[in-house]
Amino acid sequence: MKVKEITSADNPEFNIFLKLTRARGIKKHGLALLSRPRQVREVLKDFPDQCAGIILSDLKETSLEFCTEDISIYHLSSNLFRQVDLFDTGQPILLVRVPRFTQWHDDVREKGCTLCIPFQDPSNVGAVIRSAAAFGVSGIVMLKEAAHPFLPKSVRVAGSALFRITLFQGPSLDELKVSDGPVVTLSQDGRDIGGYRFPETFCLVPGLEGPGLPAHLRATTSLTIPMEPGVESINAALATGIALYLWRSRLNS
Repeated sequence: MKVKEITSADNPEFNIFLKLTRARGIKKHGLALLSRPRQVREVLKDFPDQCAGIILSDLKETSLEFCTEDISIYHLSSNLFRQVDLFDTGQPILLVRVPRFTQWHDDVREKGCTLCIPFQDPSNVGAVIRSAAAFGVSGIVMLKEAAHPFLPKSVRVAGSALFRITLFQGPSLDELKVSDGPVVTLSQDGRDIGGYRFPETFCLVPGLEGPGLPAHLRATTSLTIPMEPGVESINAALATGIALYLWRSRLNS
């Protein structure tokens, strides 16, 4: 394996790494940063074709055992490494290729649950992608409001789940149609989700953090998760995960 030594902040490849902390840089270069040792090893092992390089400050790292000849090794000085080690792990960072998101057409529905994500908090995006992969949704539609799923905070939570499920590019919440098939929304004003029988094919649409759902989506089948009096709400990603669990648990009942 060829090792690329980087010791200068003016190095063009290092400057690309810095730009991968923002959605614009991720889109431009088609790359993202993935950290945490377990996730790095998992993606290297299970999705080697998605791995473009590994960034480290210690050439003795055990993660190297999973690297192939196609994966570039970037050895950064300790000062430069700290600038891309956003979560201060001190561990290798994987450079992954970001897959192209197919444009989603809402008149074509896959059997099962298609999840539409509007969340603007990258951590919520990562958490709900992880839940969606765990419970076997048909696909995930990233709505225009949503944070990029390959932002560092999202990748840190979602990990390899980003490569285990199909991601689509979708419209905004306001543009989302409800006439081409069943749409189930999550809202504080909805009916109790307990006992609800989900359609065989449907889109699940949680509301945006804070504003919730636009008016035209409030007229759909809307569900809520009951809570104790005095509790205003639960985290949007957590609520979505609960709904997905209930859907999955009732599939064969």
